[in-house]
Amino acid sequence: MTRHTHRLRWAGLSLATAAAFLSGCAAPAKVDYTAFRQAKPASILVLPPVNNSPDVNATFSVLSQATYPLAEAGYYVLPVALVAETFHQNGLSTPADMHAVGPAKLKDIFGADAALYIKVTQYGSKYMVLSSAAVVTAEAQLVDLSTGTRLWSGTASASSDEGGNNSGGGLAGL
Repeated sequence: MTRHTHRLRWAGLSLATAAAFLSGCAAPAKVDYTAFRQAKPASILVLPPVNNSPDVNATFSVLSQATYPLAEAGYYVLPVALVAETFHQNGLSTPADMHAVGPAKLKDIFGADAALYIKVTQYGSKYMVLSSAAVVTAEAQLVDLSTGTRLWSGTASASSDEGGNNSGGGLAGL
């Protein structure tokens, strides 16, 4: 065995060991995308999020960030202003009222393939003893407007303190 192949073998073994160590013992959660793949939505109606947090800015702040990634992924996202104005002209002014409209009626009015229902559960600052973090947590589900079946659902959370980094702020940074 040459020195070069010996080094390659050790490098490969080291990488395999590191990968096994970093991946841990837990298997990642499997998400079933069969309903999503069968429906093949091309256009998505993003409904204004229902705000279950104490911050009044949560609805439109989350809505402004939810449409961009969908459009970048190639889906046609109905314009937010058009959707909001259509609901307002028909007497629906709160996101909870908008979420109560049935999928068939949304399909008739907007003609979209699917609707994204978002619920904001946390929005705003969390204060700890020596620091604070801005936290946003939302639950969402994508529903096929033709059949009313759920195509996808999930929960996501984002924080300004991702990774627990101390950026030098607060009393501890002095």
